[in-house]
Amino acid sequence: MKINQNISAVIVNDQLLRNENSLSASVKKLSSGFKFNDPKDNPSGMAISFKMQAQIHALNRASLNATDGVSMVETIDGAMGEMTEILQRIRELCVQAGNDTNTLEDRDAIQQEIDALKEEVNRISSATEFNGKKVLDGSLDRRTYVTAEEQVTQPDGTTVTKEVSMFDRITNVIVSDEVQAGEYNVTIEKAAEHAVITSTPDASVTMPATVIEESQEGTISINGSKVEIKAGMTADEVYEAIRDAGELGWVNVFATDGTPGPLNKDNLDTQGYQKLPGGYQFGSTLAFVSQNYGSDESVTITCDNEELAKILGITEISDVEYTETIEWSWKTFGADGNPNAVPPIPDVPAQAITGGYNGPADGGPALNAFTKAGEGTLYINGISIAIKEGMNANETYQAIQNALDKSGVTVSIDGNPAPTTFSFSDKLVFATEKGGMYTEIDIKYDKDEIGELLGLSGPNGLKGSVDGYTPSDPVREILSIEYKAVEKGEDAQVSIKENVIDPTTGLPETDPVTGDPIKKIREEYTGQAVITADGNQVVITDKSGFEMSFEVRGDIANKEIKIEATDIGTLQLQIGANEGQELAVRVPILNTTSLYMDDLDVRKVGGPDRGMDTMDGAIAIVSAARSLMGSYENRLDYIQSNLDETEENMTKAISRLGDVDMAEEMTEYTNANVLTQASISVLAQANDLPQQVLSLLQG
Repeated sequence: MKINQNISAVIVNDQLLRNENSLSASVKKLSSGFKFNDPKDNPSGMAISFKMQAQIHALNRASLNATDGVSMVETIDGAMGEMTEILQRIRELCVQAGNDTNTLEDRDAIQQEIDALKEEVNRISSATEFNGKKVLDGSLDRRTYVTAEEQVTQPDGTTVTKEVSMFDRITNVIVSDEVQAGEYNVTIEKAAEHAVITSTPDASVTMPATVIEESQEGTISINGSKVEIKAGMTADEVYEAIRDAGELGWVNVFATDGTPGPLNKDNLDTQGYQKLPGGYQFGSTLAFVSQNYGSDESVTITCDNEELAKILGITEISDVEYTETIEWSWKTFGADGNPNAVPPIPDVPAQAITGGYNGPADGGPALNAFTKAGEGTLYINGISIAIKEGMNANETYQAIQNALDKSGVTVSIDGNPAPTTFSFSDKLVFATEKGGMYTEIDIKYDKDEIGELLGLSGPNGLKGSVDGYTPSDPVREILSIEYKAVEKGEDAQVSIKENVIDPTTGLPETDPVTGDPIKKIREEYTGQAVITADGNQVVITDKSGFEMSFEVRGDIANKEIKIEATDIGTLQLQIGANEGQELAVRVPILNTTSLYMDDLDVRKVGGPDRGMDTMDGAIAIVSAARSLMGSYENRLDYIQSNLDETEENMTKAISRLGDVDMAEEMTEYTNANVLTQASISVLAQANDLPQQVLSLLQG
């Protein structure tokens, strides 16, 4: 036995330390609930646990982000809902204004409400916010940039080619979600044009000294908006009346020298014509310019007084049409007989004999059927017979005979009541079935050609056959005249094609037959791309929902522009736990300009109809935007559900990895506790072993 070293105690003490460590680790696990509380417990498990814990926290935050996104989308949709109500009300007002029971004052009142509602649409667009962010002003829409190469003069006088912004000339650019980010080239070949008519006063006419005279009174119509020019009106009053009528007819009217100048941003509404600084005077040239662009826009001017038309220069407008509304009239009577005569003389019917067709009055080729100029109405004792283009002699005679059936008036050819055929050169005989001085044949018609072909006018025109009564020749009366000038605008001409380049020569290839350059659709589009222009509005569509639209200012021509579509600008919602897991929410700009309703005016001619059509389009745009918001809201709801479920499953996973099994650990704890107590007891006995050496020393 040894006393210098108590080996047994050392051994027991070491084991006690191990048991105490096991007991301490078990107590820590039981008290914390984790399988590992220090890296040494499970280095790889702890690393995995921390990574999963970061994911869980991020998923929880992403779920809250989705909730915030839903709140924002709901706010946007709420604003759009109010805008929809406003648009519905405006459309209702357009329908109300379209009823002709309304006076101009009524339409003024309706327009005041429409203007106020349009201002509210713009206010909603500019003022709607969420957490301080504007949401309907376009700041959350995709950014597009429009540029073109232009010659720019340097400070030293030299010119260089630079890429400059075109946003002041290419406006209201809208791209669909299917338009991929990139550059899209478009060639503006020709600018859209307003419809323009310029009047040139007749130099042979003496202009009014100061005011309109009675012989110059008349009615002017501009696109259906009428104004009466009355005696006593001064030049200023005439101009004011015409200008206001033009305004209601979607036409700008102003005095000009008649010479168009180069177009720029300051004179687009006058199509380049300069306004006279002194205003309108009798004898000045007037310019009539449509307020809108395109082939659907026109300027139509009519005037019903020849002198007034000459003063205003309407008679000198190129291709002006002159139309007379005429009436030919002729009448003859029958005669009373003498019952006292021997033998008695019967009453004589009224009778009319035509002279037959003798060829056209202008000496041209003879007609065998009515032309467009002969379409009109023939009246015989008030009974109307419609004369249509293309009717030949037999068809005309049959129509007359059918109309006069049972009318008390008969028609025959040269007195033959049952002819086989009728030729325009034959004479027609009209007679009343009864006689007497109170019977009559009253013939009227409203086209010169009717009188010519049926022999009602001309040198051998209508004659009566009653003894002692000779009716006068047919009288031609001009009921009204009309000078009418019409001019249409033009749509912008836009192309997405480019020249095919010969790889050998580097020059454009040409068609061997026509010599024209061969063109192809640009590579950024597909071969199915289509481009349309309505006035200055251009729309490019392609397959798979590709759509790009914009408006072209009226002074751009022969210009190649580049539209760069980006993914910048949309609202990015972080809806995932990792980088790049975002949802792009696109909120289109919604105001009176983007809805194409800023010029809606129900007071103008056709304004209510235009307004209804405009509002249908505006409501469709807002409805599409609301549908988009609805799809975002549904998607965010699903995203939130997915994030919550993923978080739940990851929490289960980290629990399996790091949470302690209390029952199992309690067993370990009990075992370590018993071993520790046993170790302490044995250590006490081991410490008593050196005492046994003393018994040896005593013996």
